[in-house]
Amino acid sequence: MFIDRCTPWCNTHDPHATISQGKKGYSIALRTGPSIRECNKIIESIEHFYGHLNIAASGRLGLCSVENKTDVQNRANEIEEFCNILKN
Repeated sequence: MFIDRCTPWCNTHDPHATISQGKKGYSIALRTGPSIRECNKIIESIEHFYGHLNIAASGRLGLCSVENKTDVQNRANEIEEFCNILKN
């Protein structure tokens, strides 16, 4: 939905609106499957879209094998490290 609604600002849409320069994008992929390769494919698609918006891909996090809340809680350190990137 986010990508669909941003299409008028993409440099591939003619004419296109522009967003202010210097925007940063952070990508998170969360999935139940075990393959980090799949998370990376999702993130690469998001970052490709950022390119059409002139947004700098500035951080990424892929979390695999997440079936329930405890699976995320077990990755708290990794998530906190990613959040620290957002603060800077």
